[in-house]
Order: sequence, then structure tokens, then C-alpha cells
Amino acid sequence: MQGPNLRITALVIVSAVICTPIAKSQANEPSFAGEYIMNGKGYGPDDSPYAGTCSIMQEREMYEVSCFNQDTQHTYVGKGLAMGQTLAIFIGDPLRGDHNTVFAGEYLVVYQRQPDGRLVGTWVNAKSPSSGEETLTPKQ
Repeated sequence: MQGPNLRITALVIVSAVICTPIAKSQANEPSFAGEYIMNGKGYGPDDSPYAGTCSIMQEREMYEVSCFNQDTQHTYVGKGLAMGQTLAIFIGDPLRGDHNTVFAGEYLVVYQRQPDGRLVGTWVNAKSPSSGEETLTPKQ
């Protein structure tokens, strides 16, 4: 799935995550918090694979994310929410947001936890038609 369909699907998933209250059974789901090895690639014909590391920290129902891209030597930060085995995050460079706060939502990434603990996701850029896929593998 590419282009507008991927963006629409990602936005629908994030809307469901944000608008759905956490059920008791979901509150018992394992945390996404941890240290991960990141590998990804955009869907564009000129996009190169990238690699790095991600740190995901949980604070109550919210997750804070920091990912370092080894290829660009750049750190991206963001926040997200989980529902069941799905984690949705907004991540990017810190920007000035509403109410004198910092917003880091340049990219939307939606991950699905796999039985082996990997987080397999798709991403879309908020400011361009760019999209791609990314896998976070737990560090051993």
C-alpha cells in the first residue's frame, strides 16, 4: 500500500488509538518500552535504507520516543499511544506548537508488535508524500 491510501489508513488507525478508551484487558498488555535496533526504508525509488537505534519510554498511558538515525547522524523525538499490540507515534524534529509547547510530529509511524517482539511499522511524512516501512528489533 502506497501514497494516499497509506496515509488514510495510518490516520484512521491513529484516530482509533487516540479516540478509544483503554479497556481493562488492554491495560494488562506488555509495555512497548525498551531499547531497539531500527532498520527502515522509504517507498520512493531513490530512498536508501537507514539504520539506527530507538529508545521507547512509557509514562502512564503515553510513550516517549527517541530514535537516532546512524546514516544522517540525527536524533528524532516524539510521543505516542498504544492500543493492544499497536503503537502509534508522532516523531520528528522539535517544533514550536500550540500553547508554547514543543511538537515533534513530522512523521506518523504505526507499529504492530510481532510474536518475536519486533515492532513492524509503516510511516508517512506530514509535509510530503513520502512514506515507508520500519522495523524495531529489541536489543538483546
